[in-house]
Amino acid sequence: MTKEENIGILLKNFVESQKDIEVAFLYSNQGLLISKYGNIEKKIDDEQEIDEIYGALTALVENLLDKISLEYKIGHYGSGSFETSDHRIVYLEAGPEAILLLVCSYKIDLNNLFPIAYLVVEKIAQLLEESFDFNYNTLEIPDLKIHENISVSLDRYALTESSNLFEGVKAVHQIKKEENGEKLFKLIVLGSKAVGKTTLINRFLKKEVIIDYRPTLGISISTQKYFVQGFKEDVVKFLIYDFAGQEYFKRVRHEYYKGAKCAFVVYDVTRRETFDDAINFWFKDARKELGNLPIVLIANKIDLEEQRQISKEEGLNKAHELKCSFIETSALHNINVQDTFKIVGIGLFFKYIKENRITH
Repeated sequence: MTKEENIGILLKNFVESQKDIEVAFLYSNQGLLISKYGNIEKKIDDEQEIDEIYGALTALVENLLDKISLEYKIGHYGSGSFETSDHRIVYLEAGPEAILLLVCSYKIDLNNLFPIAYLVVEKIAQLLEESFDFNYNTLEIPDLKIHENISVSLDRYALTESSNLFEGVKAVHQIKKEENGEKLFKLIVLGSKAVGKTTLINRFLKKEVIIDYRPTLGISISTQKYFVQGFKEDVVKFLIYDFAGQEYFKRVRHEYYKGAKCAFVVYDVTRRETFDDAINFWFKDARKELGNLPIVLIANKIDLEEQRQISKEEGLNKAHELKCSFIETSALHNINVQDTFKIVGIGLFFKYIKENRITH
């Protein structure tokens, strides 16, 4: 497939995964339309009315694109949002070559949208520069249920002065680059033995999967660097602690919890006892030791569907009850692994900025 075809598939997957996005437009930094995808046809039957809506929305975003180009300098758009009487419109840089504009319903939760949108523009940038690695990356959109403690904290980027670009359109948020430097985030990975924690981490680190399982001996520590799209001068560095699940290591874990910024609590969907242990021991233990830090409940080994004992709905309901994020993965088949780590990195990046109150 060509990169244009892959971008089209990515936009389709993105829009269809987010019920409140109406149309996604991708433009080059010269103002040329690269790709677009909308789901208006699913809501309206009249073809003439559909054409009129697309025409009006295209005119609106192209007018906005002109204003953004003037206001934020050609070649660096940053990201932010606008409001009209009917829509919220989000824009994000997609590398040095393009900008993504999303026309959304007014009721959309932008704090939930932005982490996913940053992930999508990273994929677009890689497709455009032909560095997208299909061995470790995918055009699918992860169904990560994001808790509010993993967000971009948009209140921090609200424009305080009235900023009407033209009649009926108001600029609401503008996310600018912050000070440069490396930001280190310690991530701990918890769960019973043989739930796939080490394979999960190896997939993120782009290491070969170890089919012959051998229990992690104590604590394994890895590092990985990551860049949030549009903030290339800021290095996000993960320090990943992989805890052995054996009973002995449960007694010595607390010294290694200190300084963690997020915890992954992993269970195996084919073994009920690992789910119970994840909820009744590992989650409670992390919450007790680390307070209200972000926790992601990870349901692993979804490739073994015929052996599944815990449904997606049960895991999702439990995560909602525990007020944490939730995702299903297959570490062995690299389903949702890279994207989950990256979305958490995006959330921690903006959380760091908010807590340290960096000023523009």
